[in-house]
Amino acid sequence: MESIELEGRAYYGRITKQLLHDIPPHSIIIIEHEDIDIVAAEDMVRKNVKGVINTRASMTGKLPRTGVSHLIDHGIPVYDLVSTMRYPLSEPTLIRIANSKAYFEIHNKWEVLGNIFPYTVQHVQEKSMEGNFQFNNLYRKFVTNSFHFANMELDTFIKAVEALPKLTDLEDQCTFVVARGPGVEEDLQIVRSYIKQKPCSIIAVDGASALLYHYNIKPDYIIGDMDSIPKEVFKYSCRYIAHSYMNGTSPGQERLKQLSIPCEAIPFPGLSEDLAIMLAYVSESEHIFTLGCRNSVVELVEKAREGMGSTLLTRMYAGERISDLKAVNHWLSIPNNLQMVREYMLENSLTEEYRVDES
Repeated sequence: MESIELEGRAYYGRITKQLLHDIPPHSIIIIEHEDIDIVAAEDMVRKNVKGVINTRASMTGKLPRTGVSHLIDHGIPVYDLVSTMRYPLSEPTLIRIANSKAYFEIHNKWEVLGNIFPYTVQHVQEKSMEGNFQFNNLYRKFVTNSFHFANMELDTFIKAVEALPKLTDLEDQCTFVVARGPGVEEDLQIVRSYIKQKPCSIIAVDGASALLYHYNIKPDYIIGDMDSIPKEVFKYSCRYIAHSYMNGTSPGQERLKQLSIPCEAIPFPGLSEDLAIMLAYVSESEHIFTLGCRNSVVELVEKAREGMGSTLLTRMYAGERISDLKAVNHWLSIPNNLQMVREYMLENSLTEEYRVDES
C-alpha cells in the first residue's frame, strides 16, 4: 500500500463533544458532524487530535466560516467519508488513509472502510465563499424565525423569569457567565487574572466548566443539561442547576442523580446561557460579564439553532447590566490597551488574584 497520509487508532462517536472527553490524546476520530464549527475544532486541537474522519459533510457551504480551517491551520487533516462499506466502528480500530481511501485493520489485514475526500486550504476557501454569498438569505431566514419565536414565547419567557429563584450570594456581586463559545479559552486566559475570590461570582454553562477546571478556577454554579461535563469537574463542591424543559422534565438532573450529585432543576425557554444570565439578573448582580456566550447568526446556526428568540428576549430584558467580553484577547494584544483595562478593572475592585481552591 502506497502514499500513506495518516495512520493511527481511531475512535467513533456520534456526539463530538462527548467523544472528545473519552479518547486519549493523539487519536484519530470518526464523527457525524455536519459543518464542523469552531468550538468543536478548538476542542479537537485542545485534545491534540491526530486526524478527523467525518461521515457527514465537514463543510456544506452554508456558513461563511468553519472549524475546518482552524484544524488545518493546526496541522490536523480533515476527511469526509463519502462512501463506506462498514460503519460505524464499534471499538477503537487501527485506521489508515491512503490512495483516497480509508482502511481499517482486522485480523492483521487491511480492509477498505470507504472512499474519502481530503480538505485543502483551497477547498475551504471556496466553501467559505459559498457561505458568504448565501449569508443574506441565511440571515433573513434566521431573523424571521427569531422574531416569530420571540413573539410566540414572550408570555412563557416572562412567566419563567418571574418564577426564577433569587440566588442571594449573587446579589451586589460582579458575576461572570462563562460559556463554551468560540475563542473563550484565549479570553479566559486574559480575564482570569482579574477575577478575585470576593466579591465576584462565576457561573459556568455546561462544558465551559471543563475549561475553568483546566485553569484551576472554581465556579460557584454550573448550569446546563450536564451532558458535556467531564467527570473530574464533579469534585467541585459548587451548586449544580439543570436547565430543564418547560414541562418540568430534566435529563440533566437525572444524569447527576445517577452520580449521586445534588442538583436542582429550573425550567426556562431557550439556551442555558440565557438561563444563567437571567438568574444573575433577577438575583440583582451588580453587573454581568459574559465570556463565550453566543449572540450572532453564525454562532447560533453553528449550534444548530434556527433562531435566537430567547436570546433576544434575554438581552432586551437584562441588557443594561450585561457586558460581553468577546475576543478581548485580540484587543489586549496591544500593550497600551492592556494597561487601560488593568486600570479599569482595578477601579472596579477586580484584583489580579484568581480562584485556585476547590473547597
